[in-house]
Amino acid sequence: MLLMTAVVALYTICSLNDKYAVSKAKFNGSQLTFLMAAGTVPFLALLLPFSDRTFTLAPITFVFILLIAASKFFEFSMSAKILEQMSVFELKAWLGLTLFLSYFTDIIMYDHKISALKILCILVTVAGLVLIAVSGRKKVDYLKIVIPLIVYIAAKFGYGFIMKAAEKHISSTLTLFFALIILAVVMIPSAKPLSIAAGSPEGKKGVLIVILCKLPNALGLLGENAVAARSLTNFSFIQPMILIVILMLDFVRKSTRPTGLNLAGSIVCVIGILGFQAAGLLLT
Repeated sequence: MLLMTAVVALYTICSLNDKYAVSKAKFNGSQLTFLMAAGTVPFLALLLPFSDRTFTLAPITFVFILLIAASKFFEFSMSAKILEQMSVFELKAWLGLTLFLSYFTDIIMYDHKISALKILCILVTVAGLVLIAVSGRKKVDYLKIVIPLIVYIAAKFGYGFIMKAAEKHISSTLTLFFALIILAVVMIPSAKPLSIAAGSPEGKKGVLIVILCKLPNALGLLGENAVAARSLTNFSFIQPMILIVILMLDFVRKSTRPTGLNLAGSIVCVIGILGFQAAGLLLT
């Protein structure tokens, strides 16, 4: 739980930074993907000496690296499209759909026991997420982002699934390190790194802010990988927990303070998440 809390804090910073990159700095999908990949690699390199560096020289190892590169490409590029239409808060709400996928994957593939109480908590959480999503329907053009949203959710689920499958062949840190190097190199032609600052209203400041935010992102990725190695369900609960933190931040600002369905959904979501974690403690 402590590890998940640390990851949530780090990723909350990154989530707000992603919204800044899209709404204020006006980076497109290719530019944002390149900055995220290239900006994270140096920080991961600094953390490598303190991380597991398991590496098996086999074809399957390189397959896992390429799959993670593809997962991160779809996650980064689709988030840029989605955040043009909806808030970070609403996006995290939709990611709650991965709860079902991850919990039943844990049961089917990793022999986790079925818990009626945990399933009830997931249903409660998803009900809250649906209320939050519905509350933002009027201002979000879902016809424009339905496909990016589906791809984004699939990429987030696939990331945890692939990392867990790869752990016997290559450490999660090395998998991500090599995958982001590949992704950064592949994105150079479309991102045009040398002209990113010139085309942004925020200029060099925007590029610097986004890159500096990759330090908490790198730390969050390491923590997220550790959580995914233990449980895909806990991995999927990271995003709803970020939702709670963003909700608390929104309460501080009058302009973003949730009301109506948004507030009701947020409260239901909190109850579901805390209930799931409490159920996990009771069953251990």
